[in-house]
Amino acid sequence: MAVTRTRAALAVQHATLSAAHVTDVLGLAPTESFDTGDAYARDTRTRTHSAWSLESPSDDPSLEVQLRALLDLVDSRGPALRALAAQGFQLTWTCWVEEADGDGAWSLTSALLRDLGALPVDLWFDSYADTERS
Repeated sequence: MAVTRTRAALAVQHATLSAAHVTDVLGLAPTESFDTGDAYARDTRTRTHSAWSLESPSDDPSLEVQLRALLDLVDSRGPALRALAAQGFQLTWTCWVEEADGDGAWSLTSALLRDLGALPVDLWFDSYADTERS
């Protein structure tokens, strides 16, 4: 079987500093954001950290293409990303992969891994089995 859907984003989180601060430092509007103390949409609990997320502008099904498009948006902002990391923000390339019956594989080229690794951003994968499409 194969990978059925993918999504890549840059996630930036902090315990106290705001998502608006990330927007100011990077000069980019997030796809989604929230701040410490904001209420969850369907709950009475409140958020314990701020989060700023920018999804890849590519709708290509290839995780490689999505990550490259995202990297192209933020690569010139390396100094700003380093400044956020120095302020205690957790920066993560988040990759979501859905596989038919949990049976699939994906790869990333060494060139992309090198370019991603040049920034102070961790790489995280979340994999799901799409049992409804089988």
